[in-house]
Amino acid sequence: MQKITKHIMIPAMVAVIFFAIAALPVELLGCYNRGLIAAFVAMAAGVLGIVAAVRALTGKMRGDTNSSLWMASALIFAIPTIFIVLTST
Repeated sequence: MQKITKHIMIPAMVAVIFFAIAALPVELLGCYNRGLIAAFVAMAAGVLGIVAAVRALTGKMRGDTNSSLWMASALIFAIPTIFIVLTST
């Protein structure tokens, strides 16, 4: 698997899935189910973002050249989590 696909495209697809779920009409899934699915995707993205950030930091300490790609993955994974935190008022 290429580095760009692994570190950029897969995290971006998680964000696209989150925003697709959030954009679905309420009549399709219902408000409660749509919210639960979106919250689950955001929580999973948050956990994956933390894992990617830890990998980036340990790689940075070891001098790994892929550490910047791992940090990019962490930032992309953080998008759904930040969105759901900012909009849940």
